[in-house]
Amino acid sequence: DVDLTAPTLTFGQAPATPGASLMSSSGAKMSGTLTMAVATALPPPASTPYYWSLPKNEGNMFKMDMQGDPNRTIIRINHGADRFARGTVITLLFADGGTTLKHSAYIQLKNNSNFVSVPNSSITLMSNGDPTWVEISRNN
Repeated sequence: DVDLTAPTLTFGQAPATPGASLMSSSGAKMSGTLTMAVATALPPPASTPYYWSLPKNEGNMFKMDMQGDPNRTIIRINHGADRFARGTVITLLFADGGTTLKHSAYIQLKNNSNFVSVPNSSITLMSNGDPTWVEISRNN
């Protein structure tokens, strides 16, 4: 059972008493990460340098750890059986500039143009539930 409540702001000393009710199982579906959490994404092995695997059970915002080499290219995300569910929205956070997210059949970016990170930039993508992603927004 899960109780979902709206955030409550109270003034004074009285604790909040939200009026939660159970979510009906007849029309409800919950899966994946319930809250936004930040995880670290490490580079892939040298044998597959363009295929990034994000830790999907750790969050949906990822600090892209380039381990001192930001001049990397990302062509695919979670390309194997470890795919994100359809409709999952993720944000990739880049501390450094120089990383390229390549527009392709697997990562469909706005205006068919690559994303190249600048310091403290980000891009938000949505999973199609298959090996493909669609850009939602970018900040660079």
